[in-house]
Amino acid sequence: MYFYLPFPSVLGHILVFGHFDQCMALKKLNNKTGVMESAANYCLTRLKHPLMEGKLPALPAFGVCLPHACANERDSNAFVTELFRVLRRAKELEAVQGICIKPLAKNAGFYIMASLIGLIIVTITAAAVVDCIYRRRYKESPNNLLHGSELNDVTVQIYGDSKTVNGNGLPVMTTQHTVVTQKPKYGYANVPACLKPLLCYNIMTNVRSVLSTRVEEEISFLHGFRVLSIWWIILGNTYFFGRNFFENSLSFFADIKTAKFQLILNSGYAVDGFLMVTGVLISYALLRELQKNNGKLNWLSVYFHRWWILTPVYMFVMLFYVYVLPHGIQSPFKLLIAQEGIPTDYCKSHWWTNMLYINNFIPFLKTRQCMNWTWLLALDMQFFLIAPLIIYVLYKNRIAGMAVIGALIVACVAATMSLIGYYGLPIHHWQDAVYNSTETGYDKNIDYINEKPYTRITPFVIGLALGYVFHIIPANKASNPNSRLMAAIGWTVSLVLAVPLLFGAHFAGWYVERPPQEMSVSSRIAYGGLQRLGWSLVIGWILFACQYGYGGPVRRFLASRFWRPLSSLTYGAYIVHMLTLQLHLASQIHMIYYSGLNMLCIFLAQLVLAYTVALLIAVLVEVPLLRLERLILRRAL
Repeated sequence: MYFYLPFPSVLGHILVFGHFDQCMALKKLNNKTGVMESAANYCLTRLKHPLMEGKLPALPAFGVCLPHACANERDSNAFVTELFRVLRRAKELEAVQGICIKPLAKNAGFYIMASLIGLIIVTITAAAVVDCIYRRRYKESPNNLLHGSELNDVTVQIYGDSKTVNGNGLPVMTTQHTVVTQKPKYGYANVPACLKPLLCYNIMTNVRSVLSTRVEEEISFLHGFRVLSIWWIILGNTYFFGRNFFENSLSFFADIKTAKFQLILNSGYAVDGFLMVTGVLISYALLRELQKNNGKLNWLSVYFHRWWILTPVYMFVMLFYVYVLPHGIQSPFKLLIAQEGIPTDYCKSHWWTNMLYINNFIPFLKTRQCMNWTWLLALDMQFFLIAPLIIYVLYKNRIAGMAVIGALIVACVAATMSLIGYYGLPIHHWQDAVYNSTETGYDKNIDYINEKPYTRITPFVIGLALGYVFHIIPANKASNPNSRLMAAIGWTVSLVLAVPLLFGAHFAGWYVERPPQEMSVSSRIAYGGLQRLGWSLVIGWILFACQYGYGGPVRRFLASRFWRPLSSLTYGAYIVHMLTLQLHLASQIHMIYYSGLNMLCIFLAQLVLAYTVALLIAVLVEVPLLRLERLILRRAL
């Protein structure tokens, strides 16, 4: 056996793993079989001492390499405890929570998931064969548009002006001066009904659908804003989750005090931006549907479509996370995480809360949530449940609808302020990782305001109101002779609000590693209660300005066609980004050296990896299921 003695680190290093790879590579000759086999196993313990209590965010970890005969929890704890007895002040030191590497057997869940992936691949192959047999190229003739045709854009030119009409029907010829041109298109001829579901898995069609750069000109800027919001979320999570893996933690905490780092600390605002964009899109789409159908709405179809968009992909990723991903990780960090509880085990007991979108309430402890970053999906679905009702009221009575939205905003601000005041909560969720109680006491393992709908609904309902404005006032009818003055005022007010929200805590000296008590309760109530409303007004102006001609280069940047394919992958990128991040960080066998350049490289690598996986999921699962829904409900591919 051998071990790796720790050394006092001036950079905040309290996790001493030793040489994991060398330990696992040790071999011995089996005299009976004549085969080389593993000679040792790696174990990880935590070091407990009375002097450490309440002074460290986590207990120091110590890795040892032991023979298989004693590579178990009891023997590893005993070995490390006795090892430190020789030190003068270590007589009271005790090794606890010993855990060793164990072979991970492939269970039924693994084989079910492997079979499901295999079935998808077989289906895609069959779809390619059917596509080759029944696909034909047609000339631009109405007679050639057969059942199940997949049409490209139809360009209609009227007196020199052009517009694009999407759909599965023919353009309407209104006058003899109208010139109709069509691109060459492919269509399906006489496809048997039993084979049409297979064509939903046509991989080339699905890839073109995902990577299409066609945008709806009126609100095309939402694509760029949506993508940048998700990128900001991924950046914040890269740092927040990665902080547990830094070798030089003191350098990281020194960086927290800089102004530039506030953009990372406040990445939570990106969630508010994402919720607002979601509200705008839902409101804009449903109001157009109501107008199209004279105030009627197929409520069942609306709710089913939302559930169908989110849930199958959600379930697929969860099964992969629980039954496949653990087989790709073997490292000291995996043991370190397992000492606090194996995250995938929480999914085995609480998966149903995710499928019902109540995982931001159940389980009560946020540390026991299945896929604990998916609380945003729970919020999304919970908000969507009430969104059609609010929009319907807006459609019928503008004053009543705006009154409902105003009441929800007031209730949200009041609830947030009340919870902060009652529990003495900190102003930033990063403080939960260091401090566990303030004046009145709170449990850092319980979420009070960060994941709850009654404290996060403000940006969403403002988005609903903004979508209503976009619907009733078309962009081309919002001309203003004082547009430059209004733009200057709007951007100035937005900047005046944004700077204190992003950098106010920094310039006031309220750093996240300092005790929350250093800010008075009244200050925390005011700041915490109003920050989301203030940020909602900031991003609300940005969207309003882009829609009505006050955005200038901002709109041109956000409306670029470059964002459209990335926007279609937003959901997949969000749901898988923590899987790819955990896979990368938890598979490390040594601590990561923290630096700005290193973190930038990790972040960019995670973006590429997350979007690559999201593209695969979209092509293999998401888009085929959406096309299948359209085939069943609308009889069209």
